[in-house]
Amino acid sequence: MKMLRLAGACAVVIGLCPGHGVASAAEPLPDDPAALFQQTLAATRMPVALRDGHLSGPGAAFLEARANESQFVLVGEEHGVADIASTVRALLAGIGPLGYRHLAIEVDPWTTAKLETMLRQGGTAALAAYLARDDAKLSLPFYNWSTEAALAQAAVHANGEAPPALWGLDQLFIGAAGPLLADIAAGATNAHARALAQTLAARAKGSFEFLGTVELRELQDLHALLGDEQDREWAQLAAGMIESARIYQPFVAGRGLSVHAANLERETLMKRTFLARMHEAEMRDGRMPKVLFKFGANHMMRGLSPTHVPSLGNFVSEFALAQGKSAFDLLILCGPGTKAADFMGNEVDCEFDVAKAFPDLVAHVDPKTPTLFDLRRWKDRPKQWAHLAPEVRAMIWAYDALLFVPGGKPAQPLRP
Repeated sequence: MKMLRLAGACAVVIGLCPGHGVASAAEPLPDDPAALFQQTLAATRMPVALRDGHLSGPGAAFLEARANESQFVLVGEEHGVADIASTVRALLAGIGPLGYRHLAIEVDPWTTAKLETMLRQGGTAALAAYLARDDAKLSLPFYNWSTEAALAQAAVHANGEAPPALWGLDQLFIGAAGPLLADIAAGATNAHARALAQTLAARAKGSFEFLGTVELRELQDLHALLGDEQDREWAQLAAGMIESARIYQPFVAGRGLSVHAANLERETLMKRTFLARMHEAEMRDGRMPKVLFKFGANHMMRGLSPTHVPSLGNFVSEFALAQGKSAFDLLILCGPGTKAADFMGNEVDCEFDVAKAFPDLVAHVDPKTPTLFDLRRWKDRPKQWAHLAPEVRAMIWAYDALLFVPGGKPAQPLRP
């Protein structure tokens, strides 16, 4: 403590302390922060070419180098953009040979297992046929889009005969309750459980409210009926349904947990599922797997997410550090002219509008070719971008690199 105080005093005496009229060594006080920021943007900018399903150029080389030195690559994205999914697919093609054989996705474990089984047995055609069913058409978020389905198929293909390729880490999607309850009704050994599951499945069919409005006691009764060892898998599914219903309740029915507590429970659930998948992979393969993650931007950022809970991405980064490894965080956003789609297939504007949210970047983002920025140098010069909106500054601190995809098209439904 005395040494620290002495060091501080000496710094003041010789005029090296920030705030005492002399610039710190890390960041000189600029006369024109905006002009210096333009220099930083130009120096950290790298073009990326996407052709025939492969990335090339300086930005691609940068991404592959960072992936090679990392155990986990965490992609945070804007959902619903076909070209972003295609970019991640091309990224997977580039880093797959580096050992990335697993794709962690924002889907529940049970639906993910069905997704991988269908892709392995019949490809995207089998998936399209399943999604064409009335009871299943709302059951699978994101991978009901053609480019996302192609990405999942590529991940399964790259994995070879060592499933699972896909790691579903999320809660049950609110539209998935019906098909999953029908699975319990078809597979459970307990007749009373089958009957109750069938009744609940009929109520849940095609509903975007059931899992947020169902009485927890009904799901708990179902879980209690699945106590036989032969029904262990179905009991785990019922338990997952109970937890997911708790998470959805405050958003759909305005009861149960607080919104903050529900968000925290969801993020905690994803962390625990990640740890379980890691343990399974290490037990099976005898080594720690390399994993590519693809989630919404809020889940992959380091620190607190915008919902004020410690994010999954932060947890994975700290987990890597605890294992003597590292994680690389990449944020992919809409560039100029890009449009997104909502879950129902409607074209919508991207949430992040680079021209409005980050006008400093406009001159550096190519309108036709993806543009990558290495954010590490930005973080050494925070005064240059102190004028940006708080949410943009938080984004810069939370990620290692930022990739803009211009001219992107909205995701399109996967058709039979």
